[in-house]
Amino acid sequence: MRYFPIAISIFLIWSCTIEDQPPFNNSNDGRTAYEPMLMTRVQMETSIKVISPREINRPGKIYFKDGFIFLNEKYEGVHVIDNRNPADPKNVKFIKIPGCLDMAVKNNTLYVDNAVDLVAIDLSSQGFIEVSRQKNVFPELLPPDQIEMPIAFTAEKRPADTYIVSWKKFD
Repeated sequence: MRYFPIAISIFLIWSCTIEDQPPFNNSNDGRTAYEPMLMTRVQMETSIKVISPREINRPGKIYFKDGFIFLNEKYEGVHVIDNRNPADPKNVKFIKIPGCLDMAVKNNTLYVDNAVDLVAIDLSSQGFIEVSRQKNVFPELLPPDQIEMPIAFTAEKRPADTYIVSWKKFD
């Protein structure tokens, strides 16, 4: 009888599995309020492009190097802002990188995530050229309201050779 409370405690802890935990969005059915935006491997590998500057909508991480600010636009790419004159910063370019949430700079190389891939971009040239790609380095992008991938959107349930590059809120 003396060990009964300990045995009950162990049983209760053991009986709780991750499936018993409510999803991050507090719904009990595991659904998300988002739908995935997909790209094929070929589309993803040819998607990085330097384009004209654009409006900043969903800023993320920021990095400063040699008078330039690199500002992540969540899921979409990196703004390049000339800040050599801090009184008059200029948004000069946008590097379109679908699935980009993170970045780092070392020497003259910008490292970014392109969905599941790690991409290195040479900053020493004006063209910001992709110089290397490591495939399938990162886990897939999760919906913003979940802590794990809903079963409906796992790789097995999607068209072959597709990757999640963004999440769009259901209308």
